[in-house]
Amino acid sequence: MKIKNNQKILGQLESISSPLSEHEIFDKIGNFIKENFKQNPPETLIWEQMAFVLPDSSKIIEYLGIHKITPEVISYWGKRAKESKHPILKARYSNLVWDFSEPIKGEKPHYSIAQIFIDSAIEIAEKDLHKYEVDTIEKLKRALSLALSINDKERINKLVSIIMNYEEKIAKDDKPGLWGFSYELLIKDKKLKLDDDKELKIINNLKDRFERLLNKANHFAIQRAALLLVDYYSKHGEKGKVKDILTKFGELVQKRAKETSALVGSTWLENLYHLYLEHGLKDETNEVSNMIRKLGQKAKSELKEHKVSVEIPAEEVRKIREYINWLTDGDLKTVLAKIAVNYIPKKNEAVNQLQDLSKKAPIQFLFPQRIMDDEGRVIATVGSLEGDIDGHIILQISQNMEFSSSFLRETLNAFIDKFNLSTTDIMNYLYESPIFDERRKDFFIKGINAYLNEDFLISLHLLIPQVEALIRNLAEKIGIPILEPAPSGGFYYRTLDKLLGEKAIIKVLSEDICLYLRVLLTDPRGWNLRNNICHGISKHENFNQITADRIFHALLCLALVKEQEKKE
Repeated sequence: MKIKNNQKILGQLESISSPLSEHEIFDKIGNFIKENFKQNPPETLIWEQMAFVLPDSSKIIEYLGIHKITPEVISYWGKRAKESKHPILKARYSNLVWDFSEPIKGEKPHYSIAQIFIDSAIEIAEKDLHKYEVDTIEKLKRALSLALSINDKERINKLVSIIMNYEEKIAKDDKPGLWGFSYELLIKDKKLKLDDDKELKIINNLKDRFERLLNKANHFAIQRAALLLVDYYSKHGEKGKVKDILTKFGELVQKRAKETSALVGSTWLENLYHLYLEHGLKDETNEVSNMIRKLGQKAKSELKEHKVSVEIPAEEVRKIREYINWLTDGDLKTVLAKIAVNYIPKKNEAVNQLQDLSKKAPIQFLFPQRIMDDEGRVIATVGSLEGDIDGHIILQISQNMEFSSSFLRETLNAFIDKFNLSTTDIMNYLYESPIFDERRKDFFIKGINAYLNEDFLISLHLLIPQVEALIRNLAEKIGIPILEPAPSGGFYYRTLDKLLGEKAIIKVLSEDICLYLRVLLTDPRGWNLRNNICHGISKHENFNQITADRIFHALLCLALVKEQEKKE
């Protein structure tokens, strides 16, 4: 009975004639299992569903776990690849066998498995069997890669024609994802030598599309056409044609940047600026730079400030008070150490927060974020969560630091009041650490005195450079070079950001402290205090209690570094 049921669903799948996707096959098998088996469905049905759990083979292990893909499963998929009639089924099974045979079974698959996939992809494209054109494009890309890897010249030549024909069939000017792949697969990839007439046809199609798009409103489509043509002419050394394409594209971008919102326009101009810079168009680069600056100021004014008031329940207030009382309980040295350790942002906590947030609001993590300075200039970007996890960790830590600033202030207030704190008390504590240099003592005395007297303008200007000096002192003590050769001869000091990335320094301070100092001082995606203040970028209102508290806290963290006792 189970065998008949098994054959029933497989027969249904084979007979489907309408466009189909792997996700639909996965659902059909899953529904069949629910309807026919309360528990313990045949293993082969489980293996069938496993095959279609994700269209991308590279992600299937992440989803299933490598232990679930056994040699027996691979052998079953290989048998199905040869027996199946439907091209989408054949393509899926053969692709999995090709990817997993060697890591799971310890042997390379026979080249005929690649041929099954290639022939299936060709049939899918010719007969429009897949529900989504972009997935068919990916299959053609994979098929060409396999044909080249097994040096199957007959199939390579057939794929060239199929790819070009498929693009002509599905291409729509306003859908840039459905064209341009002929250039990317057949010309840009140097593994393939294309006939001159076919290459000319692809380029002429791109040129015609570019000219048509100049009169249409789709910015991303015109940009894609321009970039593909620029890539082609650049590689062929045709600088005049590169400039012609970029000039036409640039004039259009500049015109439309003035007509759209300043935020959108400044993004377009920023991309144009980098294009001009890459291809040596200096005059055009300067012109766009001026436009970015002017539009950036307008973009900043378009941003709306949203304030959210949060009422903390009485029970939470009580817990916070208890926590602050615990932090400030003990003698001076104990309390300073506790404050230092407990207000260090933790990387793993930021990662856990990002995982939770990405599940609750996945859309916001799919698109890049642009970080602007006070003048509206873009100073950094953070990509999608999948493509730029480090950038998102820095953003999350930066936000956590802002949120915890009020708690840090309350803790410091309680601490200062309890010990009637003086500059001398702090200096005595700090200078128990060997990285605090006697020659720089006056800077610390005046900086901390200014901090306690709430003269944050003076305090921050004095103490931030001393934090950098402390890291250099630490580097020298553990044998890390603090100088590097200057291009013009001689040496210059290595940047603070580079030193904080040194493994030996991370080992001494911890990954959390080094990341904290980078977010606080040197990363434009974070607070970036060192660069903003020392380069004269920060405005007067940035010299405030919040930033001063964080620099004071950074000093407490660095004071945790102690001389290791030598073993006798």
